[in-house]
Amino acid sequence: MGGRGLYLLLAVLLDRLLGDPSFGHPVRLIGFLGEAGFRVFKSLRALGGLLTLFFCGGLFVGLVWGSVKGVPWLEPLWLFYFLALTSLEREVGQVFEALKGEGLSAARKRLRYLVSRRVELLDETGVIRGALETLAENFNDGFCGPLFWYVVGGLPGTAFYKVVETLDSMFGYPYGPYRAFGWPIARLDDLLNLVPARLSAVFLALAAPFCGGSFFETLRVALRDAPAHPSPNAGWPEAALAGALGISLGGPIPYPRGWEERAWLGEGLRAPRLEDYSCALRLTRLAALWALATALLVFFF
Repeated sequence: MGGRGLYLLLAVLLDRLLGDPSFGHPVRLIGFLGEAGFRVFKSLRALGGLLTLFFCGGLFVGLVWGSVKGVPWLEPLWLFYFLALTSLEREVGQVFEALKGEGLSAARKRLRYLVSRRVELLDETGVIRGALETLAENFNDGFCGPLFWYVVGGLPGTAFYKVVETLDSMFGYPYGPYRAFGWPIARLDDLLNLVPARLSAVFLALAAPFCGGSFFETLRVALRDAPAHPSPNAGWPEAALAGALGISLGGPIPYPRGWEERAWLGEGLRAPRLEDYSCALRLTRLAALWALATALLVFFF
């Protein structure tokens, strides 16, 4: 267990120093396998999605586990690839840098890489909301989720979590050609994130007092508003971020299929502003430290 704690520390350090590599990322293999599975099994609808999940999961987890059995020091390297907090900060930060330095049009273009919304319909507040919601949701998906499954299931657990997350981002949509095919993938993704998403809200609440917020107010907003989110999990870190910063997220969102009327997270609080990003960044970094410290306590004690 202590060895896994050291591996985790090394992986987090690598993520902090390097972020995701621009080429040769092994997670791209999941995408390649997923596309192959879709071509072969798409006619089987939900069963095809399940077969693709088993196909990708078996091959990728087998590759990861086999490589570590042969070369144990590869474990922190794999774990580094499965954590994505630094790259998330960079991607979201580029939206705010564009908004501050180049204007709304440039910020919309940057946000387009992060969300599936019709960004051309977003005003400045809508762009800021979209970027902050991305930061909050992916604080769980890119850090708390992999970390939780590393503690619970070791490297194979984290690898399988990454497979499900990647396939869900490709096929987990309730419309179009992926509606039936992606259903079992999306439901498994929901299941795997039930605990990490709620823990991410707790970690954000623990960090809130160090960023001018309130632990109890953050939890209050999360408990009140997260269940109204259409996702069973994404609302928890998003509502917690809203409560910690004293802002409102959510609300009506334009998608290619039309406007979606979503509940407000942090209803009655003020609209987010450009300067909120620096507070949100500090908040997620501190929350990540709380999550890391909790995992290390499990490993070392």
